[in-house]
Amino acid sequence: MAFDVGDRVIAEKSGRRRRTARQPLRPGRHGVIVRVLRGEPNPRYEIRWDEGITTVYSPANSGLHPDTEYDEAARAES
Repeated sequence: MAFDVGDRVIAEKSGRRRRTARQPLRPGRHGVIVRVLRGEPNPRYEIRWDEGITTVYSPANSGLHPDTEYDEAARAES
């Protein structure tokens, strides 16, 4: 899936599967696409994460998804 500048996304963290009963799944990382550096078939994006840092991200194995939770919350506020 291709994303455009301004799209809200969630990146799955590596090691996302449950390791033990006491350690829950790691939450995804939320951010905004700042710049598309390279398009399909091997996309590369500059993403500003909600933690305040900006990194270059190359999604692998469908590791980047639209942030539908944010879209629903924004609609509920309006």
